[in-house]
Amino acid sequence: MTIKDVLNIGVKKRLECENPTNRGNLECEILLCNILNKDRIFLHTNSNLALQDSTIETFFSQIERLKNNYPLEYITKKVSFYSMEFFIDEGALIPRPETEILIDKVLDLIKKHNITQIYEIGIGSGIISIILALHCKNLKITATDISKQSLKIARKNLKLKSKLDSTLEKRIKLVQTNLLDNIAFDKNALIVSNPPYINNSYKIPLNLAFEPQIALFGGEIGDEIIRQIIDLDSTFLCCEIGYNQCYLKKYLSHYKFVEFYKDYSNLTRGFVASKV
Repeated sequence: MTIKDVLNIGVKKRLECENPTNRGNLECEILLCNILNKDRIFLHTNSNLALQDSTIETFFSQIERLKNNYPLEYITKKVSFYSMEFFIDEGALIPRPETEILIDKVLDLIKKHNITQIYEIGIGSGIISIILALHCKNLKITATDISKQSLKIARKNLKLKSKLDSTLEKRIKLVQTNLLDNIAFDKNALIVSNPPYINNSYKIPLNLAFEPQIALFGGEIGDEIIRQIIDLDSTFLCCEIGYNQCYLKKYLSHYKFVEFYKDYSNLTRGFVASKV
């Protein structure tokens, strides 16, 4: 079969599920590009190229995984974020576009207050710390996570992106711990976090079932970990939260400046807090 034939069949198969997607064409092209190690332009300019049976078999097996709500990013081991490509795998939450806003807010704080020390709680795949360090050459970061798997993925991304800046692995220190436990913490610094903030009883969408639950659920109410982070009492704090957690403003009353920001869907997505 040719590339064109395989893609046509793949799209039809992709739509044969309980929750069909309007991204079927794109997803199929991304999968085939990943298998062939080619870009999408290659697919369209070589649509009549015959594919090997092994390639076709792999492609259709991956389509079946998509139909069962397995994330595309975990199949390709790639995720695009902040105009860059990162490694991703099971064990770390797949970065969402909304978290790019969190990074922009942190960069604004760094510039405004000349911040040189940051602590990231819950580093996940490492994308936040890496992007911040790439943008701010004198920035030092201590990044923590309770998960060994997440730290392994973050370490791989750190090594990959060190090709862009050889100082990254020296400036970003990875530590396995809960929050900032057993870390000599400078309260004058900035804490950034995209913590778990979903309440334990919430029924998550099927596609989230494959992502690490420890990175999603924040407790019986959902805000327990966020409150623990606030209690660390850093001078600067930038944190992602749930759309219905604006009530946390009362818990931030000891901060001089507090701003809640919205995401691309106009829903509350996080806050910035400063004591100066």
